[in-house]
Amino acid sequence: MKTKWDELLGQYFDGVAGYVMEPVPFGLTNDTKVVTVDGRKFIARLYNVHLKDLPAMKLEAGITSYLVSRQLSFQVPQFVETLNAKPYVEFPDGTLGAVTAFLEGAVYELSGVEQAYELGRVVGELSAALGDSDTDSYAYRGKPFTDLYGIHPLANSEAVHAFMKEPPFAIPEEDFNFYQQMLEFAEGESSALDQLPKQFVHHDVLVFNLLAVDNRIHAVLDFDLMSQDIAFLEFAISFNHVLQMSNGSLDMAAAFVKGYSEFRAATREEIAQLLLLTRFYHLAVLHIYIGQHYAGHHVEPYFTYIMQQYRTRDAWLNEHMPLVEEMLRSSLLEKR
Repeated sequence: MKTKWDELLGQYFDGVAGYVMEPVPFGLTNDTKVVTVDGRKFIARLYNVHLKDLPAMKLEAGITSYLVSRQLSFQVPQFVETLNAKPYVEFPDGTLGAVTAFLEGAVYELSGVEQAYELGRVVGELSAALGDSDTDSYAYRGKPFTDLYGIHPLANSEAVHAFMKEPPFAIPEEDFNFYQQMLEFAEGESSALDQLPKQFVHHDVLVFNLLAVDNRIHAVLDFDLMSQDIAFLEFAISFNHVLQMSNGSLDMAAAFVKGYSEFRAATREEIAQLLLLTRFYHLAVLHIYIGQHYAGHHVEPYFTYIMQQYRTRDAWLNEHMPLVEEMLRSSLLEKR
């Protein structure tokens, strides 16, 4: 009996008698495998029905194709066409699958200021390229992280509040109170983001989604969460990641900002909203995990990790914000 993987690969490879399939050590969102066909490696993916529909597939395929055409300093996973010249497969049950190019490399190691600079440079280059894309050519532009109750179809306002009222696992009272405080703050201040520039944002440029060769970033992966959103959110997310991975190193943060400034700048208004954007990011990720819980996934370790990261980062930014804002103003202003 044919599996869905057989059906997927049969749409791409004519007369393949067999293939070798290996799991990948990541991915809560989709079912992803490394597939070897006739000695060539590919990435095969069956998409989460709650997070990927046809408009979202068309958006991801279109944007990654555009980025390939830009000949950037790094690669992105390009969709392989089916035998019928389509970039993805739609199954009778409505789920979607695709095969993308396999990109070589090891997980990027954020081991020092040079690596932080390199990450900043890549985030800036990607953000600049996405900023040049033609957003008007896409009828569907994804789900922004600033839409806290629209980021996951199973995490609307009622579902989120039901989850927090009766969580399926223990949430310490101090975490619950912090979450409630941050949610009220974000909802009350959201209008401050309305006038900030928008563009397509990757939302997930973390070391786990980067491949390196000789510890130079060779590829940026996983455009699953891309959408039109606040442009400076790309910076805020990866800046938070550098701080998280370096235990709050100001030297690493400064190196990241310097690398980012090679391609991108920021306005005073964007810099002033760094804390608010960071809060929205963490709330959005928590809500994604709430949605994934309702989709049947075990999310407790992920939810707990992000909650602790959220509290750590918020405290760090509140303590160091004057230094951070001066760092950003000196490096990023007046470059547009």
